[in-house]
Amino acid sequence: MKFLNKQEQVIDIQMTPYGKYLTSIGKFKPVYYSFFDDDIIYDASYIGIDELQNESEERIKQSQRTQIQCHFSPLEKEFNNNYEKNISKVPGSKPVEQQKTAEKSYILPQPIGSMDLISEYAPSWTVRYLNGPLNNSQKNLILKEHDGGQKVLNIPQLQTDVKMDIQIVELEEFTDELFDGPAESNIVVKSKEEEYSVLLKISEENSEFQKNNFDIEIFEVIEETKNNITADILRPLYFQKPHEINNEMDILEQVTPENDDNYVAHYFDIKIDKEIPQAILCEYDPANKKLGVFADERTMVCQEVLNQQEKTVFNIYEGSTQDVPGDIC
Repeated sequence: MKFLNKQEQVIDIQMTPYGKYLTSIGKFKPVYYSFFDDDIIYDASYIGIDELQNESEERIKQSQRTQIQCHFSPLEKEFNNNYEKNISKVPGSKPVEQQKTAEKSYILPQPIGSMDLISEYAPSWTVRYLNGPLNNSQKNLILKEHDGGQKVLNIPQLQTDVKMDIQIVELEEFTDELFDGPAESNIVVKSKEEEYSVLLKISEENSEFQKNNFDIEIFEVIEETKNNITADILRPLYFQKPHEINNEMDILEQVTPENDDNYVAHYFDIKIDKEIPQAILCEYDPANKKLGVFADERTMVCQEVLNQQEKTVFNIYEGSTQDVPGDIC
């Protein structure tokens, strides 16, 4: 570990091993940046120092800053993990190259955000379950380590248990009604879609509402046992990106996410915002709140849906206990 020489060094930039790999194959294309302040102590009481509020700025400016560290896991361990993943793949397929879990998930997990300048409250999250159960919740994400300890990440956890009824049928028995199931399998889902689907309404309060407020990342928690000690490993799953076709060979490199266990679509479907049918949103969340200039246009759509429901013809004789209602006037 080295410290920055403030008289000569203003900024220090290092590329991670995964970034070097992407650069070597011509696929390093950064599209955004983030700022972090994990190495700054704003409240000196946490380190046993008493100081006035106006003294904090000068202390932070004069504090020593370390140079960038881009290696956080043993190279031997990562080589063994990638080697096992590559030899387990189908012959002829390309090697699997993944960003190291320590660098992607554990280091710099919380970038500096922004808050609404006219709000006196700190940014917060609001999560509403419109459909599906909330079975449990935890304040942090706790992962078991190989040394017997625990890794605690400041990521709130909401647990939802979903159960569905399935049926195994022969291929010749497939009909249109039994088509709902995993691709290229003889398993069909018998439960209704609303019974195993989860609908969440997530919003960030006390911050600037923009067109794109969220990023979604999916991880699979894998239990890895060594020397009778079980550890939790975060395995990232990927979303399919538009494939650029520049020549005939690019067509062969396209993947089908449903058949590749490295993709989210292999396990379940995720739909967001306008990808969700308007009828479903109007049913579970008819009242909508306008947020800045990016107001949700379904306010008018839901009103039309509700109006159509109110125009349903009402049969005054429905549910009557009389066998013969009599003459209709």
